[in-house]
Amino acid sequence: MITKINKLKDFGIFHSFSWNGTLTPFKKKNLIYGWNYSGKTTFSKLFSNFEKKSKLHFTNAEYIVEIERDSNTYTQEQLADFPYLIRVFNSNYIKSVFSWEKEKNEGFEPIHFYLGDEAGDIQPKIDNLKNRWNPKIEIIKKNFGTVVLSFEEYAKESGKFSKQATEIRKYLNDQIKASEFNKGHFIDIVAEIKSDLASHTLTGDLINESKQKAIAANEYFEQNEIYDLKENITTIGKRIKILLEDTAPKSIPFPELDEDENLFNWVQIGIGLHKESTKCKFCQNDLKEERITALNQYYSDKLKEIQKAISVIKVEIENDKLGLNFDFPHESKIAKHLRDKYSESVKAYKEQKIAYIKELSVFENDIKTKASNYFTSISPTPFTIKTVNTELQAVIDVIKLHNSFVSNFVNTKAEALILIIKHYVSEYLISEDYKSKETNSKSASHIIERCRVKTLENNKQIAIYEGLLKNTVKGQEELNIYLKIFLNREDIHIDIAKDKFVLKRGPQPANNLSEGEKTAIAFAYFLTELKSLKKEKKLKDTIIFVDDPVSSLDSNHIFQVRSLIQHFFAKESDYMQLFISTHNFEFFSVMLDSSLFNNNVNSQDKAKPLYIISRNKENQSSLRNLPKTLRSHKSEYVHIFHILKEYNDLENKDEFPYTVLLPNSLRRFLELYSLLKYPKGYCEIDERLKEVFSPEDGTFHNTKLYHWFSHQNQFEKVAQHDSKLILIDDAISEVMEHIKVKDKLHWKGLTGEN
Repeated sequence: MITKINKLKDFGIFHSFSWNGTLTPFKKKNLIYGWNYSGKTTFSKLFSNFEKKSKLHFTNAEYIVEIERDSNTYTQEQLADFPYLIRVFNSNYIKSVFSWEKEKNEGFEPIHFYLGDEAGDIQPKIDNLKNRWNPKIEIIKKNFGTVVLSFEEYAKESGKFSKQATEIRKYLNDQIKASEFNKGHFIDIVAEIKSDLASHTLTGDLINESKQKAIAANEYFEQNEIYDLKENITTIGKRIKILLEDTAPKSIPFPELDEDENLFNWVQIGIGLHKESTKCKFCQNDLKEERITALNQYYSDKLKEIQKAISVIKVEIENDKLGLNFDFPHESKIAKHLRDKYSESVKAYKEQKIAYIKELSVFENDIKTKASNYFTSISPTPFTIKTVNTELQAVIDVIKLHNSFVSNFVNTKAEALILIIKHYVSEYLISEDYKSKETNSKSASHIIERCRVKTLENNKQIAIYEGLLKNTVKGQEELNIYLKIFLNREDIHIDIAKDKFVLKRGPQPANNLSEGEKTAIAFAYFLTELKSLKKEKKLKDTIIFVDDPVSSLDSNHIFQVRSLIQHFFAKESDYMQLFISTHNFEFFSVMLDSSLFNNNVNSQDKAKPLYIISRNKENQSSLRNLPKTLRSHKSEYVHIFHILKEYNDLENKDEFPYTVLLPNSLRRFLELYSLLKYPKGYCEIDERLKEVFSPEDGTFHNTKLYHWFSHQNQFEKVAQHDSKLILIDDAISEVMEHIKVKDKLHWKGLTGEN
């Protein structure tokens, strides 16, 4: 998105423009106002250069455009690198659309009417209906009939729906019969889901899961879902800590026993074998009583207690390990749609079981160490408290889902079948763009019906005209009256030339389109191009600049264009950025009120993307935030008044930056003011001024001065410092004085002053 035009040098009337700190950065949607020849179209040409990625306009100009992405900038030398598409509608675009006129060097053929009666009135109408309109209507019917016939391919016998129903049955491995799902069922589902296809379209794993449920056979049994888990790692850890820290007393030292574990165990067993014995059972030597007594003291009761505790804990550890061994069902006994989840949960359990047993091995190592250190306290090795409960519960949950599926098999299968079929149908309808085709078919049917009615009306009118040929002859004058009624205008009329009626605009054949007609046609073509970009998913990366889409159009068309723009650009995600510029204040006002800009009438928010392009006294253009008068009042009239008043109130008028605007501002203000005071029909400004102002009011009521500065002439006159410009000071002063003195209520409304 473009945020700023940091520099414009020698770009037409933009001699030296730079973005200042007070100017609001461009937003998603931007509205620009400016009078004719203020520089609007020149500004749009900057966008055209980026659109065409070439120096199409003002090849020696310099410019810097800043975009939102990381505040990157692009100059006239980087046009080819600009990251966004741009589309520009302006006067150059209109000329390009109608380039064929220049190439052929001719206009439209004039419309001729052959004389079929005395005045040449009725027979041409008959020929027109028979040979022109009825054939055209038939062509329209045929073209739209193709749309209807194409759409009917869906529901007809052996049509698209029938074939797709067959495909869906194949997707489901022919688990359902043709009598259970065919074209008729397909049509019923289409009617049910077409209003919200997205909600019936499954995603990800849910597609495969629903399909597996739908095609599953009732070949499964419920599985055991009760698994008693008793984890003692915490309890064992506490007991081992106590055991390791416990010690047996040594009253008599036996270093040789302390240092040799095998000897220690051999002697302890031997003492038990030689109770009440005086001789050694191995060597038959005498056993000294004091030696036996010393050894018994060495192998105390406490030592035996510790040894027994070690044996008990070893058993408990082994039992804790065995308690983790569960006989889970083989995955083949689990419903297919749950197998992946089941396998993952069993795998997770086994992995956690290994981690649990690993912590138990810490205890086993500590016990082994203690068995060699009965007489000393040992610090336990740190361990992590593990649990397999979460993983076991995950396995149980899947088994419960399986059991629920088995116990509710019939209902689950039916629900899944409906779900997956609706998914396949919605997926097909989306891929076919069915809703759009249905809408187009309905529209086409409506048009065909209108054509049928119109043909009947034409044939009826032909019969009436043919009857009139036999009885009545109408003249040229009456035909012109009909044209005036039908066209609601007087410039187009009928002449007779070489036995033909010729449709003319004034004295010339009506073979040229008006500028307004060209604008409307070109703008429609422009929107069609944008719609094409939207279908190609390129519009979201496109910046659109629309310059004066209502040029040369009347007020009725202004509201039509506003509605068209508002509707087309309603969804902001469809496009990257929008610029609209206009010199037509009525159009500017209705756009300001549109939902696109949603501008509150009383809003003073200067951060809104509203701008004005104008020329200053150095005869160069600049872009500014929309003035307060236009934001507050949305009135061209009030805005122009404040320009004139601001100038009139200055002591040093040479400091006024927009001197170039004054002549046309004054003329435009007097047009509106006089029309407000004297709204008489098609009365020209000269006549209105004479009625509103009296000779005593001063010289400003003489309109020759204002005509001198009208429209395109004014800038040339200012540039030449024409002597008539000097009269503008007095004229503005006299207008201000007149309103302040003779129209006090109006002055108060405009200024707030009494």
